[in-house]
Amino acid sequence: MASPSKPLRATIIDEHPIVRQGVQALIEHTFSGAVVSCARDLDAATAGADGAGADIVVVDPWKAGADVAELVKRLREELGAPIVIFTADGGARLLSEAVKAGVKGYVRKDSPSSDLIRAIEAARAGEFYIDPSLSASIVLEEGDRTLSARQREILQMLAHGMQTDHVAKELGLSTETVRTHTKRILAKLEASTRTQAVAIGIRYGLIQ
Repeated sequence: MASPSKPLRATIIDEHPIVRQGVQALIEHTFSGAVVSCARDLDAATAGADGAGADIVVVDPWKAGADVAELVKRLREELGAPIVIFTADGGARLLSEAVKAGVKGYVRKDSPSSDLIRAIEAARAGEFYIDPSLSASIVLEEGDRTLSARQREILQMLAHGMQTDHVAKELGLSTETVRTHTKRILAKLEASTRTQAVAIGIRYGLIQ
């Protein structure tokens, strides 16, 4: 991974020239000396040397001509750079697939430009960023794997170190109800302990 002190090298993959030009202008304005290459699809991005040596790839998977798993696999093999999804699709399923595939960022196209910059900075540093408007809807497995508002509330309390009886008192619930919610949270997040569930929740932006 390139040092943040060096000029950013970015590859943008999107079907629409106006999107490519807009993202390129944003990156060049934000990152001094940035070198940006653009491609309309995955094949064009990986066909030649234009995308080689990128520090970051910004891509719309629907416009790149591949599903997310295939996209990430090919980009890793041929460009070897962290990937930020930049798409109009804010659906939980695509978000889930992208996270499972190992992307480093996910931002909607109708979000503020600052969100895309944060995602690029995080990915470049080896970290992970999800558009704040989407973090609560993340799906970690096929089927009904979202956390309800109550479950996120309980997980946040667990993150603050609160015990079951304290959580129950604060929320006006029985301790058994809180235990049931906690078991479901662990199952949905595939966590074996509360501490692990909290760590997963923080990583994916479900709690702070």
